[in-house]
Amino acid sequence: MRIVDPTSGTAPEDTVAVVAAADGAAGALCGLSNSKPGAHDILAAIGRRLADDHGLGPNGLEAKPSAAVGADPALLDHLAAQYRLAVVAIGD
Repeated sequence: MRIVDPTSGTAPEDTVAVVAAADGAAGALCGLSNSKPGAHDILAAIGRRLADDHGLGPNGLEAKPSAAVGADPALLDHLAAQYRLAVVAIGD
């Protein structure tokens, strides 16, 4: 799985190409909510857009228990084992 800072990371076209090249798009992408108000809605909208434009919408949506704490390492390990790319709500 790759977590890319959209302000300085991989270009969106390159990231989509990496996910699309995965062994089937199913299970390739997930959303990770920071549990702030609006995070779920933002991730759902991004998922719809990725599904419409690239056939990749999030196949899973996970959430941290609180915006005040970092993601549990077990959660990150689970996501890395299940998905190739995560859309992370960090600045909503």
